[in-house]
Amino acid sequence: MEEKEDLLSKLIELEERYRSVTETSIDAIITSNSSDLILSWNKGAELIFGYGQEIVGKSVTTIIPERYRKAHMKGIKRFHRTGERHIIDKKVELEALRKDGTEFPIELSLSTWETPSGRYYGAIIRDISERKRIETLREDVHRMMRHDLRSPLIGITGLAGMLLKSHDLTAKQKKAITLIQNLGFKTLGFIDLNRDLFQMELGIYKLEPERVNIIGILKKIQEELKSLSRENGIKTTIYVSGKQIRKDSKYFVQGKGDLLELMFANLIKNAIEASPRGSTVTLSVNTDQDNSKKWHVIDIHNFGVIPRDVRERFFDLYTTSGKKGGTGLGAHSALLIARNHQGDIRFKTSREKGTHVTVELPEEIAEI
Repeated sequence: MEEKEDLLSKLIELEERYRSVTETSIDAIITSNSSDLILSWNKGAELIFGYGQEIVGKSVTTIIPERYRKAHMKGIKRFHRTGERHIIDKKVELEALRKDGTEFPIELSLSTWETPSGRYYGAIIRDISERKRIETLREDVHRMMRHDLRSPLIGITGLAGMLLKSHDLTAKQKKAITLIQNLGFKTLGFIDLNRDLFQMELGIYKLEPERVNIIGILKKIQEELKSLSRENGIKTTIYVSGKQIRKDSKYFVQGKGDLLELMFANLIKNAIEASPRGSTVTLSVNTDQDNSKKWHVIDIHNFGVIPRDVRERFFDLYTTSGKKGGTGLGAHSALLIARNHQGDIRFKTSREKGTHVTVELPEEIAEI
């Protein structure tokens, strides 16, 4: 008797837990039977589709656009007859139908199980309208940068090159045309970098690594950020294996030079802007061994402290705190680049020791 009561108590507890999960979920959680009738409909489903509990007992096709209903019924019949699964136990993107008749994109996870009383289906549905809107916007921006901006810039740099071949230019005119050409090339490079970052966001970027002198990159960034350092009263120093670099210092890593330059430029600029006036930003390059794998470790240290409100989302897109004109793209882009080099970025911050942002890059980049 006690065993039965204990089992009943556990079943009630499990049912309450299930009800709590389904009712608090922002996703639609729906169950149906082999007759394609809806059996349960949670709060998430009400918010997403616009139907209340009046939909329970109606056909699942109520929330499926009309043009897909025949295919849905055909798929159900085929599964009952042959057991052949097309979308069951998979995550798929489809179109769904709201009560007001509007269609919208969803992400569907469909499962099934059988009991003595028959076969049942469970669906977890997420409204991905906003995600699709952002993806479309990003694709439009990417297309604009790839075509609408590149074409005129190529024309400008080409025209500048033709003008530079003229023999009757004054020194001042030649200098101005050269500046126009250089700015055009620089902007084209910027567009290409953003194309690479866009592909990284989508997970389709393919890195073609080369041998890159990281000291040359750090010195170039140090020079380019000299005016910002001076304005903020900051000094920057570069060390390799604990020793300050010389003019001929070199340290080679595998990677794509312009992407690594962008990554370190973002991180070093952030460090300079976050540093207390009169302090030093130290860039340290070392080699580390992790089991059988060697790593290049580049540590960027400043005496500022990362605010608590941004620490957990430091590398998230659009995260910024107190920086006038900050976009919140730098740290996120840097992490994308590091991970596409099969590396990583971490940070430690405290009032006593300031902030260390550490970039780890593998000695050898494995082919994927």
